[in-house]
Amino acid sequence: MKPAATPEAQEKKAHVCPPSNATHPRDRWESLFVYGFICKFTQLKGKVEGLETPMDFEDALLSPEANPTMTQILSRFVLNLRSQTRNLSSDVISSTISSLFQEYFKNNERTVFWSDEYRANIDPFQGENANFWAASWDFKLKVLRQLVEFQLCHCQDIKLRIDRAWGVIHNKHKKMETTSAPPPPEDPNSMENLQLVPLGQDHQRKRYWFIDASPRVYMSTNPWKITATFQALTSTREEYMNLIEQLKAAVPAEGKPGERRPKVEVGHLALVKALEDRVPAIDAELLRIQRLRKKIQQRHMLIAQAEFRETRTRRKATRVDYAYLNDPEDEDDGDEYVYNDDHDQADEYEFMQEGSSNGRRRSTRTTRSNGNSAAAIDEWRGERRSSRLGATTDMRLDEPPPPKRARTADSTSSGDFQPSAASSTADNGRSLRISGAAAIKPTETAVEAIAGKKKSKFWFYAVEPIPGQAAAAPVPSASTSALPDVDMADAHHSGAGSASVTDDGDTELPPPSESNTNGDLTGRSVSPSNMDES
Repeated sequence: MKPAATPEAQEKKAHVCPPSNATHPRDRWESLFVYGFICKFTQLKGKVEGLETPMDFEDALLSPEANPTMTQILSRFVLNLRSQTRNLSSDVISSTISSLFQEYFKNNERTVFWSDEYRANIDPFQGENANFWAASWDFKLKVLRQLVEFQLCHCQDIKLRIDRAWGVIHNKHKKMETTSAPPPPEDPNSMENLQLVPLGQDHQRKRYWFIDASPRVYMSTNPWKITATFQALTSTREEYMNLIEQLKAAVPAEGKPGERRPKVEVGHLALVKALEDRVPAIDAELLRIQRLRKKIQQRHMLIAQAEFRETRTRRKATRVDYAYLNDPEDEDDGDEYVYNDDHDQADEYEFMQEGSSNGRRRSTRTTRSNGNSAAAIDEWRGERRSSRLGATTDMRLDEPPPPKRARTADSTSSGDFQPSAASSTADNGRSLRISGAAAIKPTETAVEAIAGKKKSKFWFYAVEPIPGQAAAAPVPSASTSALPDVDMADAHHSGAGSASVTDDGDTELPPPSESNTNGDLTGRSVSPSNMDES
């Protein structure tokens, strides 16, 4: 007679696997299970950006926010089970998976979320797990595992691929015209490629697993026991090579000559050889991943730069205006700007040196034009229109603005100056105005060059006789060809306020006297050629 079972023995269930104490997804067999399904039954690895190795899948699981890689994985799983689903964005993926689970839970099929207390499957998306992205990686891994199991059992396309690979024929009693043969071993849908088998086992009967050409290798004990353990051994090439060296060092010594090795030792040696044969494939895969990630990084950099790039497809044709609205009346915007890399720094230095009171940079060509130079104006016209467009003089519509002339006492008293066609012409081709601020007054007389002064073709002196004295004889126009280059400032500072003409026709400066200081005899310099250009 057997003793009655204690309550503790009744609660203990031998078929239930103990919970895992793993702290990372790499040490859970579900990670290998889900990633193996992705590689063998979907095309996500070649299409999803950032899903190239098991480490990428684990990083997507650990992400606390909506991850684009995980979003595309979940979308593919949902479409395999419910092809009519349309909205698969990351913000509604939780409710979509919850409704899908409710649909399959109606069959009372035991799933990962089966409850012995309620004898039914419990909706996992309740309470703190209502949001898939905010849940723990353990919950995400369980949801992915259950979705994979649903696809293996209920997805018609995947079931047909498995049946064809294993040669399963349904309805054998019905005659069929042809029977499809299993695909060859090199076919991706063959039994050899679809099944997940260990690479080998060592002398301690530990299994070694791999899923792709990455350096990731897993190790587990007997998977048919509930006490089986599972962990990841390598993730990089260096760790992979170290594992090979450790296994080589652990090879048992050979027995006596002619004695056969035990089966576990033979399997250990075969495992070492299989790991060494995978090294070239691992190197090629790592090189491919490196090139792919470099391209992805460059594309992301271009996208980031495009966010700050202007929408214009060409450079601006005008120079940047640095005016700060200090002179709103000035409408001069400078001239057109032609981009030149060699002169960028020089232009910047020139702008700093030429700073004006109103904060606006001036063009050097505009400055030459305002400098009362007829050659500069002709050059400006020819460069801007004649040489480029071939326009004639009467066709030019963009004549430069009239240059500004200095404000003087004579110009102010004379009122608005209007050029007069009446003018006197000297023998040397220079014209003397008879009206305007620079015109010779009736009481004035033009004099020849002063002794000791340099001759100039731009300036000459006009003198006014002292009241009560006889006026000097007017100088012929031919004598104006050698007039001195003396301005008003030089004349007043030197005391030569006036000049007199002798009987011989020579011009000499009068000595300082009260008449000169009191302004009895007024002397001024006139620049008829300069006024002509103005």
